[in-house]
Amino acid sequence: MDSEVSNGSDLRNEYITNLLVLDFLQSFSDCKFHQELRTLGQELPVRTYLEGEREDELQTDGNRASLFMGRIEADSESQEEVIQNIARHLAQVGDEMDRSIQPELVNELVARFMNAGLSEEDRSNCLDTTLKAAMQTYPKDMENEKTMLIMTMLLAKKVANHTPSLLHDVFRATVNFINQNLFTYVRDLVRNEMD
Repeated sequence: MDSEVSNGSDLRNEYITNLLVLDFLQSFSDCKFHQELRTLGQELPVRTYLEGEREDELQTDGNRASLFMGRIEADSESQEEVIQNIARHLAQVGDEMDRSIQPELVNELVARFMNAGLSEEDRSNCLDTTLKAAMQTYPKDMENEKTMLIMTMLLAKKVANHTPSLLHDVFRATVNFINQNLFTYVRDLVRNEMD
């Protein structure tokens, strides 16, 4: 596979996941990390990537390529809106699930994230371990991938709410975890909403 194609796909995945996690976290008004979230939103290349995508992806037929493989989408703004709507919906479902996450799991995850010596992979593994433990306490009345996606983003919210200074680290670990483990599900959610 051509490395440029691979990198482009990775950028698309990261763009989609950045926007999803950012909008999910912004859906909660009762959080203690609003200032950190505002700063993070300004630092992320979310909209910059879209603008670059519009310029770089002009096809031979004059159409612009979509962020979603194999489809032509003229309006990237509608893609952002779809992702934002998905994030808001997942946050609403997450409100009901929030109470099922045991505080001691969050405290352990916060303690691990406070270790400055952890690599991104280590942080992702910590998130994975905590997610598995949290999944044990939640009823199985929802598809597994959806539950994992919501619980992963809820754990990020809870860590950032506990210690707002960890928002950047937990955000990055969450995006990486989703891209490695749940991105096919996320991409399918977006595709289904756009159809």
